[in-house]
Amino acid sequence: MTVTDLRTRLAGMTGEELDLLESKLRAKVWQRKWDRWTPYPWQVAPAKVPTMGWWLQLGGRGTGKTDGCARYMVAHVNGPPCDERVPGGHRMAIVAPTQGDAVEACVNGPSGLKGHDPRVVLRTTAGGTFARWPSGAEAKLFGAHSPDDIERLRAGGNRCLVWMEEVAAQRRLKEALTHSEMGLRLGANPHYIGSTTPKPRTEIIELKGRADVVVTQGRTRDATHLPQAQRDFLVQKYAGTRMEAQELDGVLLEDIEGALWSRTRLDATRVGAVPPLVRIVVSIDPAAKGGDESDEMGIIVVGLGQAYIPDRNGFARRHGYILDDLSGRMSPEECMRKAAQAYHAWKADLVIAEVNNGGDWIGTTLRQIDPTVNYDTVTATRGKATRAEPAAAIFDQLAAHIVNVLPELEEQLVTWVPGDDSPDRLDACVWAITKLMLAPAGNLAAVA
Repeated sequence: MTVTDLRTRLAGMTGEELDLLESKLRAKVWQRKWDRWTPYPWQVAPAKVPTMGWWLQLGGRGTGKTDGCARYMVAHVNGPPCDERVPGGHRMAIVAPTQGDAVEACVNGPSGLKGHDPRVVLRTTAGGTFARWPSGAEAKLFGAHSPDDIERLRAGGNRCLVWMEEVAAQRRLKEALTHSEMGLRLGANPHYIGSTTPKPRTEIIELKGRADVVVTQGRTRDATHLPQAQRDFLVQKYAGTRMEAQELDGVLLEDIEGALWSRTRLDATRVGAVPPLVRIVVSIDPAAKGGDESDEMGIIVVGLGQAYIPDRNGFARRHGYILDDLSGRMSPEECMRKAAQAYHAWKADLVIAEVNNGGDWIGTTLRQIDPTVNYDTVTATRGKATRAEPAAAIFDQLAAHIVNVLPELEEQLVTWVPGDDSPDRLDACVWAITKLMLAPAGNLAAVA
């Protein structure tokens, strides 16, 4: 058949016939791509995941964790129906750190659902955002970052499969697990799949130890789809470090020998609500060289409690509360804008910033953005360990608390060992605790 003949035949088809043809062609394209996929060993799911159990992929960067879970979900949709009463036989959920992450990584991205099944369409309705298949099967997309995300998950409906993407990076992981589990009750074998670079969070450690959780683990050095030069560079750069073990080899590190903070201590002192406060500080630890966006800007909000509460030694004192972590990679202007917004949102008393490491730009930029902010500087005259140890001791005395969960900050606290370069979130947290609980009034430099 010539191209002209084909065009003539297509022109003579009805709309319904064209839709049917498109559907058949999409199915052939999908089948061709599906048959060509060769998984890594750690991307091979167990023959059957236990009911209410997990298949959990722990992997280094670039090991295809998202890819493996996306393929699993597509295979699930195209397998036997879990419940004949629902369209397509399947109602699933995807929970990611944010709903945007679920859209970008799990659906639209090169390793997402569309990469494995081009028939998937993304739809946003009054009921939420969904990945849908021609059969009617669907996966609803959720975030796990804000209280509103958790309320949506609470009302998320019954599901037969839940995919938790980047589990360890979910800010409200505990609540996300609780509410997704409540809705995991459709079909004869409802269960989870999970993909994450491991981080020392209580929930991840508990999951790894459960008998109904099947764990597979991949290493960046074995991810042969990545260029060899890139793998060699990463392995050589981080060889022998905790970064290599966690971020490249997918090893779940628990409490680190020599670390000033422990996961057990953070959990023991954690609180779920903000008490009445007498003072609040927004602390900034700038990236090197005044805002290189490849480095993080540390922005931590800490408050001093109003009540005098006995510490571990029975001494009544005001306790410190770590309220928020706004850190990230950003420009100097965005950093100052976030700090000013936090200052007003929390009704803070002061913004403080370290100026040793190229931070002289902070005061100028902050005053340009918001001259109403009360601002002061701190200058380090002692080593980082000398500054951090008294702040860590306050946690040991049960007098400092993280409010809810701040996973990125917590990871830095429990993995940093004196002698290593201290990360920006940790530094900002230490400055704030020092200002509120350790520094004599108006004399920060004396204890810096």
